[in-house]
Amino acid sequence: MRTFVPQRVADIYLEQEGSRALLILANCLAILVGINFYLSQLLANRNVVLWPVIADSPLSVAWMTFSLFALSGAGALASYRNSWFHDLVDTLAFVSLFKYGMWTVFTLNYFFFSYYPDLWSYFGILFAHVVMVGEAFLLPYYANTSKPILAVALGWLLLGDVADYAFGLYPHLRVESLGVLPEVTVFLSFASVALAWYCLDEA
Repeated sequence: MRTFVPQRVADIYLEQEGSRALLILANCLAILVGINFYLSQLLANRNVVLWPVIADSPLSVAWMTFSLFALSGAGALASYRNSWFHDLVDTLAFVSLFKYGMWTVFTLNYFFFSYYPDLWSYFGILFAHVVMVGEAFLLPYYANTSKPILAVALGWLLLGDVADYAFGLYPHLRVESLGVLPEVTVFLSFASVALAWYCLDEA
């Protein structure tokens, strides 16, 4: 287990039920805000099967929210915590939060002057996605992974990359050229999985 989040900080959200509930609530609000951002793009694409690869960031937070719910060990979730599916959800949460958090940080700054002239929007979105990256590093305190699960996670991220840049499903950007964004996105897919392998204990 390797993480930069101190134990005393992690304990607040992982051991104290009240703080964990507030984090879950904040995540739920973030999911709604994220879906609202993608709403026009989702409605324009009538193939609902593709929606998960369009709304990347809200889905990332949803993985984490489900993982935090499972920490309560209530009812059916108690058995879920010790299953391979639990490890898969946790791994997807880690790689997705890190990748799409860092992707947004990069994109906001790469296209800053042409895409986000509004500083309030810029700093608000930047802060939210930096928090996503930080939240990923709560997972090493309780999450496990395995090489097959890491392979599935990499496949999922690369599927999203193909959907984004081969079929134009990336978030709508008011720019003339994507520049190095496709290459950076693929790099982040591999980097996220490599980091998950480094940070998460093997089941």
